Amino acid sequence: MSRNRDDWIDAAWEALGEGGVEGVRIEQLARGLGVTKGSFYWHFRNRQGLIDALLDRWFSLREENRAEFLAENPDPVERMWKVIERGITRGTRGQAAALRFWAQRHPEVAKRIEEADARRIAMFVDQFRALGFRDDEARKRAEVYQAVITAEFIRVGSHSVEDRLAAARRQHELLVNGGHTE
Repeated sequence: MSRNRDDWIDAAWEALGEGGVEGVRIEQLARGLGVTKGSFYWHFRNRQGLIDALLDRWFSLREENRAEFLAENPDPVERMWKVIERGITRGTRGQAAALRFWAQRHPEVAKRIEEADARRIAMFVDQFRALGFRDDEARKRAEVYQAVITAEFIRVGSHSVEDRLAAARRQHELLVNGGHTE
């Protein structure tokens, strides 16, 4: 059976969710796919090439800077909520957390994640400005909002989706309502 690049990425994405980056092993993936390691090297130069493809997969799930996402969600409050809601409901199992932990020991991965986070934070800054926050306050809230998203799975990833959404909604409301909750 022949496997393509996407098959390898799909299998590695699943392994990443199960065992972190350490669980992404070429021999194990090849066994699971029913192919030889040679198939891997047909599609990837090395394991880091596969890790880079996993980063690309993760970043492709971030839709908040796509024109269609912005058009579909014109309200700043709802736009920010959709980012965290989709992160919780898309069914990932810690892949982002695993890649962030990997980045702590791999500067080139950290740089890619920092660049993606900077784009997301800039979008959040724009949303907070649209809500009337001054530039410095908008930046602070955007950074905290990103931190909430980043830590969400680590903190409560084992909880039900409903409980995770409820906790995220409380944090969201606190940040977008000027610090005053109802």
